[in-house]
Amino acid sequence: MKSVGIVGGGAGGIFAALGAARAAQEVGEAIDVRLFERNPRIGIKILISGGGKCNITHSGKVEDVLREGFPHINERRFLKSPMYRFQNADVLALLERHGVKWHSRENGRIFPDSGRAEDVLVALETELREAGVQIRVGSRIESAERSDNGWRLTANGKTFEPDALILATGGTSYSKTGTTGDGISFAKRLGHTIIRLRPALAPIYLKQPPPQELVGIALRDVILQISVADKLEASCEGDALITHRGLSGPATLAISREAVLLKERSSIHAEANLLGTSEDEARELVTELQRSRQVQLVKTWLEEILPNRFVPYVLAQSEISIERKWGELTRAERGRLLVKLVRYDFGEISEIPMERGEVTAGGVSLKEVNPKTMMSRRVAGLFFAGEMLDIAGEIGGYNLQAAYSTGWVAGEEAVRYHTAEK
Repeated sequence: MKSVGIVGGGAGGIFAALGAARAAQEVGEAIDVRLFERNPRIGIKILISGGGKCNITHSGKVEDVLREGFPHINERRFLKSPMYRFQNADVLALLERHGVKWHSRENGRIFPDSGRAEDVLVALETELREAGVQIRVGSRIESAERSDNGWRLTANGKTFEPDALILATGGTSYSKTGTTGDGISFAKRLGHTIIRLRPALAPIYLKQPPPQELVGIALRDVILQISVADKLEASCEGDALITHRGLSGPATLAISREAVLLKERSSIHAEANLLGTSEDEARELVTELQRSRQVQLVKTWLEEILPNRFVPYVLAQSEISIERKWGELTRAERGRLLVKLVRYDFGEISEIPMERGEVTAGGVSLKEVNPKTMMSRRVAGLFFAGEMLDIAGEIGGYNLQAAYSTGWVAGEEAVRYHTAEK
């Protein structure tokens, strides 16, 4: 009996197994599809995605999902074929067959109506069982080597020799979930170029942590910015959360990948445009406020647009007394306030932690994988799926969809490759 071995039971591995099972039905052959997962259960990262609610995928047409979710053009080009072949609608249809109802939020993020990631994973586990996939949990693959007939996998002292091998072990972020880079090591030993692993969708830690009084404050609809030598180099609009070590929240996670790259070259600062407007628009606003609200405290107006606890820190950076009125501001004070409204400085960034990143940027070079089949261009019969690849999308279900799509294609093509060859 021909066989396919899949290493890694995350989103990519699960859908690789389902794609392989579907392809086996289509070619009319009995094929042993085995999914190996080191954890006691598959889909651990699915369970924690979306804060435990599971951001299943993102709504919209494929071209929109690619454009909005993957800002790096090489990633969009690579994902175009697999994401057209297995789309967000296909994922939702599969879940609906198992009774999972879902809804799309205004921002396009899709969640189960129940708000439980567990329901999504149970549906996928049921689909795997019905498809005849053999799931081996608690099985950490210790080695993956070429054999005379294809591949030899070793786990817990036992071997399995599949005709085709799919590596879907993820990157190295959230190592507590088992993503410790095993597949990356296998790929490297098999001759693949590994793009340096970096955190993405991660919080930002500051060299000088925020004052305790600010911890827990959410800044809504700001523009989070990264500066190098006082020059703005990256920005992202959205909400930012002040934590005991620095910053988190959607805008922070979205900008973290660029922050990592900038920090490798120089020291960097985290800043925020608190108004979300251009400097010229902010200048006009400040000028108008001084004219129309002369007897009002500057503090009072700031409390209209910012969390009250945050206001004294804006005034302190602006070197303006908390009792200062608009009509009393000097030209210099007005200029300092303007600067801090559009470039409030949180301070120097000390770290963007890999272990807290939701995904890993870097991995197997996309140049060495055929996007139409997900097969290695270096090693025949070796396929890749999910986060092992040098892909890291935006927050919002994009990365899960990339894993579903690349996994499904890898599974189908692993079966077709060997049924065509033998």
